[in-house]
Amino acid sequence: MSVRVPREEFEQMVERALAGIPGRFRSRMENLYVVVEPWGPSRDLLGLYEGRPLTERSVSDGFGQPDRIRVFQRAHEEMARSRGELEQIVADTVWHEVGHYFGLDEFAIARVEARRRRLRALRGRAYNQSR
Repeated sequence: MSVRVPREEFEQMVERALAGIPGRFRSRMENLYVVVEPWGPSRDLLGLYEGRPLTERSVSDGFGQPDRIRVFQRAHEEMARSRGELEQIVADTVWHEVGHYFGLDEFAIARVEARRRRLRALRGRAYNQSR
C-alpha cells in the first residue's frame, strides 16, 4: 500500500521538515535550495544532495552555484503506508541530505539517525507517561 498526496501537500511536508532542523544548523544553511521532483535517477532513491559540502569549502572560495537537495516525491509515497509515516520519511530524508551538506558521510549520518530515533522514542514514552 502506498500513499499519494498532491504535490503542494508534499512540498509543505518538505518545508516542515526543513523548519524542524535545529536552528543552529538552519542558520548555517546558505546558498542551498531544496526542490521536489517526481522521481530520482532510480525508483528507490528518496533524496539526493548535489553540491560541495561545507567541510570542503574555504573562505577563499568565490561565489559558486547553489547547492541543491532533491527530494523525490513518488519514491516517498511508494514507501509510506500512511500520511503520518510519509511525513516522517520526508523529515528523515531531508535531515539525511542536510547531513551531507554539512559534510557527513553515510556512516556518520547513520549514527546521527540512530541517535535521533532513540531520542524520538524517549520523547514518545515521556509524552505517553504524561497523559
